[in-house]
Parts: sequence; structure tokens; C-alpha cells
Amino acid sequence: MSTITLFSASDAIAAFLLAHIAYVFPAPVKGWITSGDVVLGLASLIFGVILLGASMINTIMLIWWERKLLGRFMDRRGAMHVGFAGLLQNFADGLKLFRKDTFRPSKADSLGFWMSPTAYMVTSVVIFGILPISTGWNGGSLPLTLLLALVIFSFAPLFIFLGAWASNNKYALIGGMRSAAQMIAYEVPILLAVVAVVVLSGSFNLTTIVLEQRNYWFWAPLFLALIVFLTGMLAEMERIPFDLPEAEAELVEGWNTEYGGMLFAFFMLADYVRYLVGSILVVLLFLGGWTLPTYVPSALTSFPLAGIFWFMVKAYLVFGGFVWVRASLPRIRTDQLLRLGWMRMVPLALLSVVLAALVVAAHCLPVLGCVPSMGG
Repeated sequence: MSTITLFSASDAIAAFLLAHIAYVFPAPVKGWITSGDVVLGLASLIFGVILLGASMINTIMLIWWERKLLGRFMDRRGAMHVGFAGLLQNFADGLKLFRKDTFRPSKADSLGFWMSPTAYMVTSVVIFGILPISTGWNGGSLPLTLLLALVIFSFAPLFIFLGAWASNNKYALIGGMRSAAQMIAYEVPILLAVVAVVVLSGSFNLTTIVLEQRNYWFWAPLFLALIVFLTGMLAEMERIPFDLPEAEAELVEGWNTEYGGMLFAFFMLADYVRYLVGSILVVLLFLGGWTLPTYVPSALTSFPLAGIFWFMVKAYLVFGGFVWVRASLPRIRTDQLLRLGWMRMVPLALLSVVLAALVVAAHCLPVLGCVPSMGG
């Protein structure tokens, strides 16, 4: 039986729909409608709609999840008045922003000002096309999905700085420069932490990395790499205590000061899309992806869509940890942030690579068990 992927399912749906649509047309038109190119085009559209819908629904739920958690951390209930348990509060906020005027400062660069939010959102959403969330239910099997995801994820500083510069606002420009410096400083330790995972798994394919965690999840032997990766993700996502690019007390609203209405909503929504992507990457690289330990009862892993369910539970728990950090720690200074990135995280990331190599050399560890077959 061939493996079912999300795209192959989209292709089957497209072929089924076009076959029934073509039934009412004459033979020449019927042949064109059911041709491979038309089926492929509709399948790509269905695939994109499913990914966009799933990512947006989960992003909106992530905002609600953060509001409720922050409420509990602050000894209150969080959003609760619009919809059951406040589930519709985000839609109400979106409608409010949709009704607000979107304007461009008179001396702002028009192309950069309008293009930056769109590019920021697109590059954040497109990563979902390559991230596997369960066995087979992914965009396909690309050999270098990990590298591709990290490359797309690293586009953000360019568009943030471009939007800040195009706004023709000194506060926005300072925020954009802070953002670029911060993201570049923390991309280095993130990549080194990923190298430790690649050394242990023997692959750049995210699906293979998950399957290689069948003996034990990588968070245990690569605990140092996990700490470095989590810290780097907090900085990449510009969350407290690393939200220096915004720093509203000193920069008004940072690099998006001049954006209002739906453009502001675009930036905020794209931020939460990146939060979701960051949480998913942590789950894929260190927490076994959609798998559960072998001692878990089979009833918990055999129900329909069990892999997707447990995968998203892990992702929401990881994001809950990010919210916990936000509720607990104050913002640090710029010099502290850069010193931590270059002088602490980089050496620790290099040490994690060395430890990963030692684990591979030892092959088997007490309690944890033996290293997988290195991508085989």
C-alpha cells in the first residue's frame, strides 16, 4: 500500500471533482478538464487552501491559548466574554482591525511599505507546506526539509528591516535594526543546535529525524542543544525576554510603529504563525514528532488521526512554555541580549555538537538505550 500524503489526497480530491464536472461537457472539453495539468493545478490549490486554513485556525487558537494562560499566570481568567470561554474574542479583534483605516505616511516608500507585511506573512505560512505533522500527512518527502524550513524562517529579518526603513520613522528604523541584529545573532546558535540533531539522526529530512527517535526522543541526549534551540527560538520570535525590537516603552511600537489596521494585523498574525512554526520545529527535532513512547497503551495511538492529535498537543505545550517564560521574565537590555547570543549560546551550541558526536561514538547509553541507525 502506497503512503498517503496530504498532496496525494488533494490530488485524489481534485481528480474526483473534475471527473464529475467533466461529465456534463462534450468529449473535447471533458478531455481538457480531466487532463493532468488541470488536475495538478486544482490539487495544488486544494493543498494550499488546506494548509492555509489549518495554519490560520491553529494560529488563532494559539492566540486564545496564550490569553488564557497569561490570565491564569496573572490570577485572572483571560478572554471570556465573546463566545464560549472567549473563543471568539480573536475574531472580534480581527473585525475591529479590519474596519480601521490603513494609511501610509506621506514620505514613506510605497513599494516597501506595502510589500513587507505581505512578504512577511507569505514566508511564514509557506513553511507549513514542508513540515510533516504525521506519518504520510505532509506535503511530500523532500530530502532537505530541515534546511529549507530554516532558510525560509530566516527571511524574516529582511522584510522586517525593509518595512521599518520604508516607514520613514526613526523609531521604526531603530526597531528594525535591533530586529536584524538580534535575529542574525541567534541564528548561529540555532543552526549549531540543529547540527547536533543532524549528527545524531544522520539526516536533514524532518520525517527521518522523527522516525530516528524511535529508541528515545532527542531531548534527553541533546538536552544542551534543546536549551540553546529554545533560547534561540525565543529570540527569533522576538518574545519576552527578547522583545527588544518592539520595546514599546522606548520605541513606541518598534518596527511596525507606522502600520495600522489590517497591515498591523498582518504583522501580528504572521508573528503568531512563526510562534507556531517554532513550536513545531521543537517537537520535530527533540520531542519525537507525532510518536509516543513504546510503553504508552496502544489505545492512545491507534485512534484516527492520533499522530496529528499528539503532535499538536506537544506543539501547544511547547508554546505554553514560551508563554510561561513571557509571564516570568523581564525584558533584557540590548547589550545583554547580544552578549548572551555571541558569548554564551554559540559556545554552548558548539559543545552540544561535541556531545552529540560522543553519543554517536558511544552508540549506547545507560537508561536511554542505543543510537538509531543514523538515517538508515
